[in-house]
Amino acid sequence: MKIRRLLLVSVSVASLITATGAADAASSYVSIFGGASLLQKPGLKGVSHTHSTTTYTFISHQSVDTSFKTGFVVGGNWGVDWGTFRTELEAAYHGQNSNKSGRVTTSYQLGPIGGPATTTISSKDVVEPTNISLNAYSIMANVWYDFHDFAGSGITPYVGAGIGLAQVQIGGSINNKRLIEKNDYTFAWQVGAGVSVPIFNDVKLFVDYRYFAADGANLKLAPGFHGGDVKADFDSNEVLVGFRFDI
Repeated sequence: MKIRRLLLVSVSVASLITATGAADAASSYVSIFGGASLLQKPGLKGVSHTHSTTTYTFISHQSVDTSFKTGFVVGGNWGVDWGTFRTELEAAYHGQNSNKSGRVTTSYQLGPIGGPATTTISSKDVVEPTNISLNAYSIMANVWYDFHDFAGSGITPYVGAGIGLAQVQIGGSINNKRLIEKNDYTFAWQVGAGVSVPIFNDVKLFVDYRYFAADGANLKLAPGFHGGDVKADFDSNEVLVGFRFDI
């Protein structure tokens, strides 16, 4: 149901984009872009896992605290230019890889069946080698407002925002224990600003900054981790360069 609602939002916005009206001198375009992405500390927060038998209740809890290297973004879109604003559909891949180590916190508690697991049987907070990839595939519906021929310079600044759907995926290894590649779908949004300049009759070069967010993905660390689920917030600062082609 969660995925269905998110897809409904994206489809609704896409319908608005394509049906904003046959007004004025609307023209279509396609774009390709790429650039750098700096992932904010995602805080892979542990999700407690409870296992009960006829004699005891067992709870495990884990979290990973690691920083990520500068990643990359590649993507493209199809849009409509309505004159003062543009609407577009965008698909992109956001790739990130962790540094070589991270702090891993693990605790296990035990208790009687039907009661709280209050007895700590194991707890550790250690720095371990990590090689984690945290990636996101996104489909976005964007709206941009253009300030044409700003101050007679021929340059067009713009601002905008978008909403959509992201698939966040985790993989790699912790302490040489290979992680299952696990993904989850979540709501995504972005805001940004940039400038474009014509370089040929039907081609524009653009540079922009975006803040992209896809929060609350529920991912798994297993195997090798007892109930190792984490909540991941994929928030990144992105600087992009691309080309827009009128069609």
